[in-house]
Amino acid sequence: MPDAPGLSGRWLGRYDYDGMAMEPVSFEADLTESSGSLGGRIFEPNTFRDDRGAALEARIDGQCSGDEVSFVKVYLGFDQGDDPVYAGTVDAARKRIEGRWSFAGLPGVSGRFVMMRKPRAAAVREQLAVEGIEI
Repeated sequence: MPDAPGLSGRWLGRYDYDGMAMEPVSFEADLTESSGSLGGRIFEPNTFRDDRGAALEARIDGQCSGDEVSFVKVYLGFDQGDDPVYAGTVDAARKRIEGRWSFAGLPGVSGRFVMMRKPRAAAVREQLAVEGIEI
């Protein structure tokens, strides 16, 4: 039986807030998995920092063991003081991750997240658009 594919690649995701009147936030993630270590970048619209531009970027540092994934999301360019921790489960096909996020120092701020591999066709269309080619 072949090994399950790794988590490296482009992912589309969304996180929401428990019990708060805030809209879900969509994001894109570029993940790199190597020997159980998980790293990468997350790009999302700015929904909480008035002193920043329209988009935020974060670094992720974490691990993957079997179907369990966990990582810390550290926003770049400012010190938030407390970084969100994500913990989730990967499906058997390694195409979907879902779980929960929370802050250690803010017990009332938490929610759910889901991530899905970005389809290759969409990635090709995106690259062609960058190059100015319409399909």
